[in-house]
Amino acid sequence: MGNTWKRLSVTSFAAVAIFAMTTVTNASAASGVAACSTNGASGSMTFTNWSNNHVDISGWVKDNAADGHHVAIRLVSTDGSSAVEYKWPWRHEYDGNGSTLSFTTYANNSDGMLRFVGVRVAVMEGDQIVDSRVCTDWA
Repeated sequence: MGNTWKRLSVTSFAAVAIFAMTTVTNASAASGVAACSTNGASGSMTFTNWSNNHVDISGWVKDNAADGHHVAIRLVSTDGSSAVEYKWPWRHEYDGNGSTLSFTTYANNSDGMLRFVGVRVAVMEGDQIVDSRVCTDWA
């Protein structure tokens, strides 16, 4: 009887350890951060509840230069199996040097285009990126 209890205890411990490792692995795949900066702008997005079809987003973009331009940030995503990159709408910060726009939102896509997600930050004039002042980072 004593050996049976030992075996059950060891088996139960092993099962709990395997479950714990699986839980940690799944949790780490369900979140991420992407951040970058370019001459005049910086920004970041934190991704939670992340799957191939949905992601919750908390982000910010900051204007770092008194250059007369505004800054913007956008989500970029892909399914990873093709060269197609989905470019989500820009979020613009117009208040000038030192100003930060913070936001929370989410993205849904039924085609699996959220398998890989990232952030793009740019210095803008209207809807156009100013020269090459843009950066991209992937979570």
